[in-house]
Amino acid sequence: MNDNAITTFVQTQISGGVPAFPISVETLFIVFLIMKFIFLSATIFFIAHIVYMLYKVGEVKGSLSLYAEAIHRKKDLVHKDIFIEGWSAIMQRMSTMKEAEYKMAIIEADKLFDELLKTMGYKGKDMGERLQQITPEHLSSISAVWKSHKVRNFISHDTRYHLTFSEAQQVVKNYEDAFVEMQVLSPPQR
Repeated sequence: MNDNAITTFVQTQISGGVPAFPISVETLFIVFLIMKFIFLSATIFFIAHIVYMLYKVGEVKGSLSLYAEAIHRKKDLVHKDIFIEGWSAIMQRMSTMKEAEYKMAIIEADKLFDELLKTMGYKGKDMGERLQQITPEHLSSISAVWKSHKVRNFISHDTRYHLTFSEAQQVVKNYEDAFVEMQVLSPPQR
C-alpha cells in the first residue's frame, strides 16, 4: 500500500468508519489561492467595466448636452412660413436652369442659411466664423455646407466663375439637406 492509502485507512478507523477528508492542507491552500485569483480577476474585470460605463455615460451626456443646446437655440427660429417662402423663391430660380438665376439661388440659399445661424444665436462677424462654431455633432452635413459656402464665395468674388447646372443643384441640395436636418424644411418628396 502507498502512504496515502494508509493515511486514509487510519483516518477512517479513527473517525469511526466515516472516511476523512482525503485532501491535504497544501492542496486546500492551492485551491484557495486559485479561487482568490479568480475572484480578484473578476472584481478587476467588473470595476474596469463600471469605469468604462461611467465614461460612456459621460460621453452620452456630453452629446445630449450638444443636442439640448441646439434644441434650445431652435426656440428662436425664424417663422417657418417666412423661411419656406424664401426657400420656394430659391427653388423657383433653380427651375429656370439659367446660369445667372441658379447662381443667385446659391447666393440666396447661403444667405438664408446664415440668417438661420444668426437666429439660432451663433455669433461672428461673417458666416465663416459662424460655421466654424458648428461641429458634426451639431450638424452632420456641416462639411457639405462649407463646400457650398465656398462655391458661393467663388460666385460672389469672381464674375467669370462658371458653374454647371448639375453642380448648382448639388450645392442647393447641400443647403436643403442641412435645412431638413435642422428641421426647418420637410424632407423633399422625390
